[in-house]
Formats: sequence, C-alpha cells, structure tokens
Amino acid sequence: MGEGTGRGESLSIWFFVGIMTLAYGVVLLPYGAWAWFGHHEAPTVLNNLHPTFWWGLLLTAFGGFYTARFRPKSGDKNRA
Repeated sequence: MGEGTGRGESLSIWFFVGIMTLAYGVVLLPYGAWAWFGHHEAPTVLNNLHPTFWWGLLLTAFGGFYTARFRPKSGDKNRA
C-alpha cells in the first residue's frame, strides 16, 4: 500500500477520505449556521430545511469519525 514512501509505511485511503470529508464539513457547517441564524438563506423552495447546515454537520461527524478511526498509529501492524 505504501509503495514509494521509502519507509515501509502504509496509509489507508479512508484516512484521506476522512480528512477531505472533515474539511468540507468544517467549511459548510459555519456557513450553514450563519445562513440559518442570520436569516441570509437563498430564496429556494426548501430553504426552510436548512440543508447546508445539516450537510455540514453530517460531513463533520463522518469526517471526524473516519479521520480518527483510520489515522496512522506508531505501532501499526502493517509496517514492514
């Protein structure tokens, strides 16, 4: 898995997926909160559901879980 690193380490792709998902959630969550609580929502049909806030919360939760679950550990069994 970790070919080319020169150190014999392996990183799970899910760690990077978790980082990206967490980054998207960290961007969307405050913007959704600002739009909801500051009444700055776009005039769309379903704006009363506040989808930006809820997707930001969901992405932050999933991204945090995947980042914590698949983070590289110092004593990992997959090391060469």
